[in-house]
Amino acid sequence: MKHWKLCLLLFVLLIYAFVLEPNILMVERLKLSDTPSLKIAFFADIHIWIQKPLHSLFLNELRQEKVDLILFGGDVLSPYTDMKYFAEFFTELASIAPIYAVYGNWEESETAVVDRIFKQAGVQVLHTRSTVVEIHGKKIGITGAPSHHYFSWTRFLPEEEFDLKILMVHAPNMLEGSADILKKYDLVLAGHTHGGQFYFPWITEWVLKSTRGFSGRYFRGMYKLDETKIYVTRGLGGWFPGRFASLPELVIIEL
Repeated sequence: MKHWKLCLLLFVLLIYAFVLEPNILMVERLKLSDTPSLKIAFFADIHIWIQKPLHSLFLNELRQEKVDLILFGGDVLSPYTDMKYFAEFFTELASIAPIYAVYGNWEESETAVVDRIFKQAGVQVLHTRSTVVEIHGKKIGITGAPSHHYFSWTRFLPEEEFDLKILMVHAPNMLEGSADILKKYDLVLAGHTHGGQFYFPWITEWVLKSTRGFSGRYFRGMYKLDETKIYVTRGLGGWFPGRFASLPELVIIEL
């Protein structure tokens, strides 16, 4: 009985990390204009298992924000994805605004299945290619790739004038080695890291940096490379349950 306080604290932490925090949605705003006329939503790493309260919160937030464009940075699958719900979720998502996506590392071995579901849902996949979208008189160029490893096959944007040039890369593992490419874009969006998912300052970063193939340079939040902004989202879910000090995140870009 003398350790009851410690047991109670551990119980509260477990409830917070595995029940509460995974269902708290944070909205991060990137304001790129003093007089914005459109909104772009960006999210990644949803890792769908089953329907969760967070998903409803996320869809409602997108509706309330009245977003004009949705970007998905990859990793929709998990060890036990409910594929029917995956299709229903992205179909509803695509009914809110046009959506463009890249594959995450979890999709690389199942691209045929995921691509079929995305097409049926109305999601356009930017796999190592670029597209141009015009919204409210603004010209937006978007390039998508699963990770920096694919840059040698990627069709980048032409040398034209854009109101915003976006490079969407699922895994930011070694992006600093591609600075010449990053500098051609106004905004680089990435995910994959989950912000650590269980975040303990210094410790989480050290663990990730010790992981093969990850430099840790671009890990979570905002960075700058000359005039290029680089944002790494914490994502919405995880391939294993729970989160701590790494709240699920929806990024709203105002242009």
